[in-house]
Amino acid sequence: MSNFLIIHKQSNLIVNCFENDKPQAIAPQHQLIPVSDRVLEKYFATLAKHTDGTCVDAGEFSLVSPSFKEALQAS
Repeated sequence: MSNFLIIHKQSNLIVNCFENDKPQAIAPQHQLIPVSDRVLEKYFATLAKHTDGTCVDAGEFSLVSPSFKEALQAS
């Protein structure tokens, strides 16, 4: 698992992702969640449904991906 999703803590939105690389530092208002390749694929599929350019809500995504929900609860 070398992929990461970054969640804005206050809004609960997934604001960025990093593939195969951990970011050097993240802002205190963000949370870094390690995810598998499979979860990252599901994230991109969910993001593609947001045709208006909005971010994916972490709660919405946890319904789509139980593995993400587990990773979210573990961090």
